[in-house]
Amino acid sequence: MKNRFTLVDVIAATTELKKLEGMRVNNVYDIDNKTYLIKLSRTDEKAVILFESGVRLHQTFHDWPKSQTPSSFSMKLRKHINQKRLTSIRVVGFDRLVELTFGTEDRENRLYVELYDRGNVVLTDQELTILNILRVRTDKDTSVRWAVREKFTFSDDENSAAKTGEKLEISDVKLAISGIPDGKEEQFGRILAQITKCGNPVTKEILARCQVKWDTKIKNSSEISEIFDGNLHKFEEIQKATEDVWDTVLHKPLGFISYSEVLSPISTPIQIYQDFNPISMEFTAKLSKELSSFCEAVDEFYSRIETQKQEQKAVNMEKQALKKLENVEKDQKDRIEALQLTQSQREQMANRIILNTELVEKALLLIRSALANQFSWQTIEEMRKTAAGNGDPVAKSIDSFKFENNEFMMSLADPYDDEAEVLKVPIDISLNASKNAQRHFVDKKSAAEKVKKTVASSEKAIKNAQEKAKSTLEQVKIVVEVKKSRKSMWFEKFRWFISSEGFIVVAGRDAQQNELLVKKYLRPNDIYMHADVRGASSVVIRNKSFDAEIPPKTLTEAAQMAVCYSNAWEATVTASAWWVHPDQVSRTAPTGEYLPSGSFMIRGKKNFMPPSQLVMGLGILFRMDEESIERHVALEKSKAEEKSEEDGEKMEDSPKKTAKIPENPAENDEFPDIEVKIARPSGEEAEEMTLIEVGPKNPVKNSQNAQKLPKNAEKTTQLYLEEKLKEQLGGPSAKTQKRRQRKEKLAKMKYKDQTDDDLELHKELLKPQGKIVEKVEERPVERPEKSEKPVKIEEFKPKIQEKRENPDEEAEEPEEDDKEANLEELSILTTLTAQPLDEDTLLFAVPVVAPYSALSTYKYRVKITPGIGKRGKATKSAIELFTRQRTDRQAALIKSLLSDDSASRNLPTKVRISAPQLHAK
Repeated sequence: MKNRFTLVDVIAATTELKKLEGMRVNNVYDIDNKTYLIKLSRTDEKAVILFESGVRLHQTFHDWPKSQTPSSFSMKLRKHINQKRLTSIRVVGFDRLVELTFGTEDRENRLYVELYDRGNVVLTDQELTILNILRVRTDKDTSVRWAVREKFTFSDDENSAAKTGEKLEISDVKLAISGIPDGKEEQFGRILAQITKCGNPVTKEILARCQVKWDTKIKNSSEISEIFDGNLHKFEEIQKATEDVWDTVLHKPLGFISYSEVLSPISTPIQIYQDFNPISMEFTAKLSKELSSFCEAVDEFYSRIETQKQEQKAVNMEKQALKKLENVEKDQKDRIEALQLTQSQREQMANRIILNTELVEKALLLIRSALANQFSWQTIEEMRKTAAGNGDPVAKSIDSFKFENNEFMMSLADPYDDEAEVLKVPIDISLNASKNAQRHFVDKKSAAEKVKKTVASSEKAIKNAQEKAKSTLEQVKIVVEVKKSRKSMWFEKFRWFISSEGFIVVAGRDAQQNELLVKKYLRPNDIYMHADVRGASSVVIRNKSFDAEIPPKTLTEAAQMAVCYSNAWEATVTASAWWVHPDQVSRTAPTGEYLPSGSFMIRGKKNFMPPSQLVMGLGILFRMDEESIERHVALEKSKAEEKSEEDGEKMEDSPKKTAKIPENPAENDEFPDIEVKIARPSGEEAEEMTLIEVGPKNPVKNSQNAQKLPKNAEKTTQLYLEEKLKEQLGGPSAKTQKRRQRKEKLAKMKYKDQTDDDLELHKELLKPQGKIVEKVEERPVERPEKSEKPVKIEEFKPKIQEKRENPDEEAEEPEEDDKEANLEELSILTTLTAQPLDEDTLLFAVPVVAPYSALSTYKYRVKITPGIGKRGKATKSAIELFTRQRTDRQAALIKSLLSDDSASRNLPTKVRISAPQLHAK
């Protein structure tokens, strides 16, 4: 497989890239420490140049995964070439060195990309002083050191491109051949490749077109005529073919990919790319395909390398599965044949003993008498050999002794068939001839029974092997299919989940991701949350709407996530989290202080949440096709309509209740009106809240029921009021909302004559003095001392983002990019389902690690709590539970998650999973 550019490839790529001259640099990104992207644009046109040090440089059309945080080399490139135009691009000399010039005159910068050996990338100014270099090195030939602030030197030849197209002369070939050392031979093709500078693959194609063998050995120039078979016109053909190649490369390069096919046992052959070239390789490549340009061919070649590796791996797994099945079938077949052969042999042995009964008895008598006389085994063997030499038929029939088994071997022939084969039959010394024959008949019968059992068991074993092979093949097919169709969603690089109300919640894995999350993905209408514990992740709740509040349940789930992804998990200690608005989060440190990566300043008041439980869950979402999405949308719509109809019917059927005032107030002395005053924090916001409950919740029908009430009425009332207070903290009730609306209406009527100047004056007087500045993230944030008095209910509700500096200004309209991002997120959520239907077409499975309450509607879920288990093992146990005794597509898609770490990487460390029937078999 080709792994780097040749000179022909470099010139072809730069020829195509010349059309990008005049475009302006928008940005520079790095894929890894050797591969970089330069994003260019001009009116209604965009392009991206990709270069990999020592390997390739071309225009790319593929969406390459960029590094989350730019490297120092990328930042240096951005500093010097951003917003500058690409003024020229050319190949320097014959060393596969490409020069890209950005800007003009005193603002000119040059970027040199080496595409040979280990490669290098050098950024210089207009005087070739090195501003940045990817790899500091010293030239071993000239001892010139290349480093920052040094001069960048190279051999430049302005006419190198023109020289590559010069006509090939026979004198050049003879001169190259004369340089071969005496007594050595060299391949003619290699010599010609050095002269034409086309590289080995293209030179092979040129020689194949002219019907000249590449590997013809040559010692001196006198053998040139032999290479061309005495016809020097072939050299003229080589000249013409070489000129055509360079003409194509220098003016209009083409794009061809050579590939081979790997046969798959169950599916169509897969293509394995081998080479890319700017000319057609019809004579040297059996299989090839043409693309619209050379850069597209190179881009396709490198973008498919990983996919093809996966496909080839899948084919190997298919072959292994089929080979295992074949081995099982062969093993069972060999066992049956061996038992059948044993059965036949035992029957023949028994028959030979019967036919030679007298001879067997004499042999037994002879050996028993020798043993009775206490002769040694060696002496008995010598006696047998002596007797056999003297022509004793009994001694001749004894083949060998196995006294350790109490047996000896006899060579018994068929006395009635001279052509029959002589058999070696084991004879037990302790048994007579008939008993020995009977023993072999018993062994024959036992072998026959084993054959029956083996046939029955082999059928079962083969069937199991076939099912396992089929399952493996299907699983491999699905894994390959998923890898082809699977496109990662933007939030999958973070820790994430979808809340019960459908909000996307994301958290950083480390300090770099925390910073990226706040800088790139925190919008003005979102919520920033952080656990009140050292070592916690930054959590962002992405708001679905620009004019709505985030519900309390989503806040609670996000708080639970923040606490679980902190040191509180390993310490198994419950903790709280707090949230703030995005305008309270800043990277600006106080004067004289420094904020490390992933740390932020929090200005203003934090809104603390109640303590969160350390309970997470692992669930499975499925990506659906378009038809299944429409089915689920219609189903949700019908459910919503049914629910609204039921609510309407309930409202119509419910009778209007009227409060009756008792004529005699003494009748209800047992349940007097209860007034509870809930104190508020002292200060400017101090106020009192009153809850009034008139009479019992369920009126007492008779005195008998009254007698059954608990004696401790005060305790019961207190519990009831606490429940009501919890309901208040959970969110405003219908009564509270009506009361608030009534107060607002009264306030409007009261201040309807108030002027704008009066309003501004009141706001100035009510504005809080000063700000609270606190530092959070990598170290514990000091929480303010909690008052024993309850916190205001409104503190648990996030409000729409406002400008706190100027509250009278109108909120800014959301940007178009934010609106598009919101629409994209909503469309992503509609393609995922946690409750797949049997008729749905599912594309792939997506693992989700979330607070367990957010997984209540998931079909596949397990609970995760702090423990001592490893994440990978826990994930494997969960997947085995999900797929136990299931063979449908849902199970296959879930099993495909075992091929990578996507299911386990979001789990906290040291976990314990629990679910019904988890350890059942």
